[in-house]
Amino acid sequence: MSFGGPYLLAPLHSMLGIRPGMKVSIINAPAGFIERLNPMPEGAELIPSAKTGLDVTIFFTQKKVELVEKLPALARGMSVMGGIWVVFPVPETPAAPNEDFVRLAALEVGLIDNKKLPLDPAWTALRLVWRPRPRVEKPEARA
Repeated sequence: MSFGGPYLLAPLHSMLGIRPGMKVSIINAPAGFIERLNPMPEGAELIPSAKTGLDVTIFFTQKKVELVEKLPALARGMSVMGGIWVVFPVPETPAAPNEDFVRLAALEVGLIDNKKLPLDPAWTALRLVWRPRPRVEKPEARA
């Protein structure tokens, strides 16, 4: 697994939105993935597990059931402006989540996807964030 190569035009950590000072959690990463993130931006730290305040969570999954079970807890652990990258295998298998399944699972917990990133020929990622609240409209002036 190469994680990058011709698939990424910038460093992997940059493509995943990891910036200086961020708290990052990586779950179920395949061999070689964490090494490809190095060098991490200054002050960014890998945290094995946290209840809250994670800026970036990268969750590798090959099972739909695992995604549905873990996504609510991952959502509770992310910061207000944070995101969860759900990384799933390509090509599709019956047990593995696909893009549409990830989107539907995200909607169930109040998240939407805002980015897609092909990591390499074997993995694709969708970034999930909190659904934005609708804007409050200004009341019209009365004469």
